Amino acid sequence: MLEARKITVNYDEREAIGGVSLTATPKDVVAIIGPNGAGKSTLLRALNGSVALSAGEVLLDERSIKSYSRRAVARRIAVVAQEAELRFPVTVMEFVLGGRFAWSNAWGWETERDIEIVQKTLRETELDGFADRLMNELSGGERQRAVLARALATEAKFLLLDEPTANLDLAHQAMMLRLVRGRCDRADTAAVVVTHDVNLAAEFATRVMLLKDGHTIAVGLPEEVLTVDLLKKVFDLQVLVDAHPVSGAPRITPVHTQG
Repeated sequence: MLEARKITVNYDEREAIGGVSLTATPKDVVAIIGPNGAGKSTLLRALNGSVALSAGEVLLDERSIKSYSRRAVARRIAVVAQEAELRFPVTVMEFVLGGRFAWSNAWGWETERDIEIVQKTLRETELDGFADRLMNELSGGERQRAVLARALATEAKFLLLDEPTANLDLAHQAMMLRLVRGRCDRADTAAVVVTHDVNLAAEFATRVMLLKDGHTIAVGLPEEVLTVDLLKKVFDLQVLVDAHPVSGAPRITPVHTQG
């Protein structure tokens, strides 16, 4: 279990998040939704132990995340950032294989199992034909899929995804979220996903958190949280919420009124 207990993060005098609690257990896909500046990405970094807390604590398998080495955290938590940082050219295969570093042997060499896992992950993310391409030669969407592949290759039990569908077309958005949801359903994995797309969250998330100005507005099932009143409170926007005709999930449509 990955748990944030009433955590607060301050940047100098500014409170980025204040008193936020969140729990992710196996098979959970928790979507974090809110306007720009709500503290969503900061919360994700706090869950990974990457930012200092001003108050509260983050627990990983009921132990403070501060008690783990960074290598131990990397074996349990994988992060999909909005943009991959590349200091030198690497192939897609090499980049994704880097996700196995936390499991590497004393010599730092990859094993046959590492190669098998990476090849399987490249197939799942439809990148098997790109293995020898350089990362800096890929489109934005292809790079984002490679970042997901690297995270999946870690076999971590917790996935933290920051806008994972950015730069992706509709087909690959659905593919990416199906992969994440499938991994959670089959492998006792949990995912926490920051997204601006409320309709994708409604379709794929098991729970939704609404965040505004660093504070939790609501947490619960999509149908409990994605309501007209709560979305108005978070986004100051009038919306229509009805049921998707196929899935039955909440469907959110902005209402544009003429002044």
